[in-house]
Amino acid sequence: MVAYVVVLAVPSCTPAGPDDGQSGADAPALGDRAPSASPPGDGDRTLLDGTPESLDEWRMTGPGEFVLESDGSVRTVGGMGLLWYPESFGSYRLRLEWKVAGDDNSGVFVGFPDPGDDPWVAVEHGYEIQIDATDEPDRTTGAIYGVQGADVNARDAALNPPGTWNAYEIVVEGQAIDVYLNGELINQFEDSDPARDLSEGFIGLQNHDDGDEVYFRHIRIEPR
Repeated sequence: MVAYVVVLAVPSCTPAGPDDGQSGADAPALGDRAPSASPPGDGDRTLLDGTPESLDEWRMTGPGEFVLESDGSVRTVGGMGLLWYPESFGSYRLRLEWKVAGDDNSGVFVGFPDPGDDPWVAVEHGYEIQIDATDEPDRTTGAIYGVQGADVNARDAALNPPGTWNAYEIVVEGQAIDVYLNGELINQFEDSDPARDLSEGFIGLQNHDDGDEVYFRHIRIEPR
């Protein structure tokens, strides 16, 4: 299988850790692994370009939907569901942009097996990079949902407010995830869960529920 890097802007039951400036307990010091955020390059492959044809290449699992807007972004409707791309990837850099209308909830899933008709496969066997700036430390924007929080100070300095676009760059390499928000490194995570395997898997976007309105656009992946 060819390794890819993806670019794009889900829940867990793990109790939140103390907010000590690093959203969640046991968050490693940033910079231990130091791949830098990078501008899109010639190796980027576009997965969502704002056209109905590119959206048709994705699959919807579970309730709700993603609606194509006039500006080329897609908007979450209902849920809890999963919009996923039906091609498995290895190591990659994922770039995307996202925007919330207010205090809204969504996320980007990586490293999960084929979900079939069950969106909870991504929750239980993959990892979600959360979008929700007001949630608990281990499930707020930039966190690996329910597992490890982001560096809160770095996240808050980089985060744009509701109604404006933010950019995620998610680097998956082996069993590691690095998360960049608007070019700033905010989380570094090493997977040690035998029930999950980041070395090969699918990517997806969450539509959380009727009360959440989150937009995504410009989703790209780059091999590493």
